[in-house]
Amino acid sequence: MEERLKSVFKTSQLRLILKALVFAGLLLWVKFSGFGILPVLAFWVLNLAMYYREPEHGKTELFYSFAILLIVSIFGVSLLSHFEFLLAAVAVFSFIFYLSLGIKGLVFVRRAEWNRIKDFLLLYSIFIGYFLSDKYDWFYAKYLFVFIAAFFIASEFISWMDIGFPKRQRLAALVFAFLILQLLWAVSILPIGFINSATLMLAFSYLILNFSVSHFAGSINKNLIVKNSIILFFALVAILFLADWKV
Repeated sequence: MEERLKSVFKTSQLRLILKALVFAGLLLWVKFSGFGILPVLAFWVLNLAMYYREPEHGKTELFYSFAILLIVSIFGVSLLSHFEFLLAAVAVFSFIFYLSLGIKGLVFVRRAEWNRIKDFLLLYSIFIGYFLSDKYDWFYAKYLFVFIAAFFIASEFISWMDIGFPKRQRLAALVFAFLILQLLWAVSILPIGFINSATLMLAFSYLILNFSVSHFAGSINKNLIVKNSIILFFALVAILFLADWKV
């Protein structure tokens, strides 16, 4: 029986890896085709087909983060021209795709932990794309997208707690998205480069979501506040110290 379970697990893992490779190939096709209609359409249709063919195990909110991944991955590769950076971006997006299908299909044992990793990687990708692009080009569209994406990702992140109060979850996600917009505007003013700006936004996102989860769990205390304050302090010092300040 144990050998049979191991065989099923290996088969599932191999199937996920092959799907992630298909995702990577489609994304590269979209990039090198100059974002033609056929490659983009094939990218969406085939990836959504792979998503829906994976069995569902409860968390329907995963669809929103998956759709955000498809949008962010196309936008992300459109910003890159150097081949090595393009491959690195495709590898990251493919890994997020791999995690999304693995979590949905019940392949991973610690699904909640992997889901957190997926959500933070997706948020980081969004922040990098935002700061890497021209901040004045389609500003309102990108600003609105960040708000919507932050709302759905936070809603999914908090929903994995199963607290039983969906209205409170949506309110917390809405507050998170609003705070992210305010922080995004503030960080955009700092001349610290897109990597440092995105990392700083990720640090803020982690702290806000961590406080939200602790609030619903009723575990906010002095130790948590001190711990998060220390994390934020050292993150700020490291990011601002390593930043290449340009006025």
